[in-house]
Amino acid sequence: MTSYYNDTSISAPSPSNPGKRRFWLYLTLVLLLAALAVFSLQLGNYHVPAEQTWKLFVSWLSGEASVPSPDYSSVVVLKLRLPRIIMVLLVGATLGMTGCVAQGLFRNPLVSPFILGISAGASFGAAFAIVFLSRIPFSLDVMASLGGFAAVFAAYMVARRSGRGVPRLALVLSGVIVSSFFSALVGILQYIADAETQLPAITFWMLGGFGTIAWESLFPGIYVIPASLALLLVFSWQLNILSMGDGEAMSLGMNVERWKLLFVVLVVTAVGSSVSRSGIIGWVGLIVPHISRAIVGPDHRHSLPVSGLLGAMLLLVADDLARTLTSGEIPIGIITALIGTPFFVFIMRTREKELWH
Repeated sequence: MTSYYNDTSISAPSPSNPGKRRFWLYLTLVLLLAALAVFSLQLGNYHVPAEQTWKLFVSWLSGEASVPSPDYSSVVVLKLRLPRIIMVLLVGATLGMTGCVAQGLFRNPLVSPFILGISAGASFGAAFAIVFLSRIPFSLDVMASLGGFAAVFAAYMVARRSGRGVPRLALVLSGVIVSSFFSALVGILQYIADAETQLPAITFWMLGGFGTIAWESLFPGIYVIPASLALLLVFSWQLNILSMGDGEAMSLGMNVERWKLLFVVLVVTAVGSSVSRSGIIGWVGLIVPHISRAIVGPDHRHSLPVSGLLGAMLLLVADDLARTLTSGEIPIGIITALIGTPFFVFIMRTREKELWH
């Protein structure tokens, strides 16, 4: 049986030397991402010349202590913008790769990393921390992560069938049910929140943003996220087998339920660590996997890393727009929605047969 995930007829034409082509593709994407990241260091309402930005960045790479300048450019570039860009890259790569995993795992091109209720659970945890635990350090990060894990665990338990494992469709529907429940809880917290301080904080967090990122904000995500993404890459071949369907995977000797659970845990760990710092950012995990599969085909050994690179690039562009279009900062979830909506309409109109195969 072929599908949107293993049908080579929808892949890009294969050249005579696909390995060489992929090498140059990866190299091009990495260089573009690096150039975009360095360029982003000089963007913002506080202008820093490109030459000075480059010198500060090189000094940071070499481990030299930069001398504070009278115009505070070193503080702006190295203490404000650099950690923010690092977190944007991590979150963008996470959303891109986990979106690709979710679409392959559930064999549905219309799902995103938040399909199991992660966003709703994380929103409830963050709102609870803002309303009741605002004086406790790191309470928002911890509660957002715990909320995401709690929502996915609840969805998994609702979908579980005695002796029959967890059907894919039941798990997706359980995620919808759990999301609705946690969204209602968030509504209750918004109703009782202080309208002057707490309610705007809840609203801005749910729209996503990186305005509060500092060096201390990178931990522990700077370790947890890369480790989770690395494991997804290591097990990409098993994901190829799972995307063929449960029957085909079991006929090849795979323990389907264990592998599905492992992928769900890795996705939740990476996404939970990301949204605890950035808030809910939609569309990246939905549209990036489609672009990746159009470039390198449905093989997850290649579509996963390409999705990570493209996701990081897309979110970095969105963040640059969010902090430069106005004198203030636009929630990045608004920017990604404005970019993602017309693109996904284009995908639906041009590839309708593949989407609904």
